[in-house]
Amino acid sequence: MNWNPAKKAQMLLLEPNVECYEQKALGTGIIPIAGSARAGKSTLMLALVEWAVKHTQRSFYFVGVPDAYIEALPDHIRSKSSNPTMNELTTLRDGIVILDDTAVSMSSRDSATTQSRMINRIAGVISHLGLTLILTTQSMAGIDLSLLRYTEMAPLVKRVDKMALRVERSEWTEEIKDAQDELHRFNYDRSLYWSVADEQLCKHPFSEWMASDVLSRPFRYLSQSELDSQLFGENKTKQARKKVSSGE
Repeated sequence: MNWNPAKKAQMLLLEPNVECYEQKALGTGIIPIAGSARAGKSTLMLALVEWAVKHTQRSFYFVGVPDAYIEALPDHIRSKSSNPTMNELTTLRDGIVILDDTAVSMSSRDSATTQSRMINRIAGVISHLGLTLILTTQSMAGIDLSLLRYTEMAPLVKRVDKMALRVERSEWTEEIKDAQDELHRFNYDRSLYWSVADEQLCKHPFSEWMASDVLSRPFRYLSQSELDSQLFGENKTKQARKKVSSGE
């Protein structure tokens, strides 16, 4: 399928200064993809990545995913991709960073380290690093509108569960509800999404390779030790094991 993402998303995915709709592409910013579980966020993200592989020379950084995830990508994407850790985020340059809100939550070492704080910290520097961040998230609660002072944003919205709408932060509520009204007209077709910046309903393709389970549930494929380390931290895991041992 020959397709193009929403205009604002293209502006952030293309390399800086490339012609895009009679404007110069920005090549940096944040593309949040919001939607409930199994709404097709990962498929849309992968469609954006595949488009960017075809139209740019940028590298792709899938933060915190297991090696099995990278191995499941088709050759033309895998050859340009890597899976750095969250701690390596600031070492990346001039590429597209793919970040799942699960990865942010799992990397939090205490209750004060939230998705919101993580995104706020990196938003001010991604333009200096030449990075575009694609963030898949079940809630826009961590995406503060004040970030627009520091970076460009192109929010894309999939189906959001009605219960989740009740706890969505107020500054995004109207946009999320508008998106749901438009998607509802087409029975929440998984190939459709709403571009908030363009105020437009858009369609994206689905390639067969995107159906791989590891690509939609990557953290299921971490080894137990890696999962424990990301969830609890090495020290906490070791302490827990010592307590179990001492009780025997």
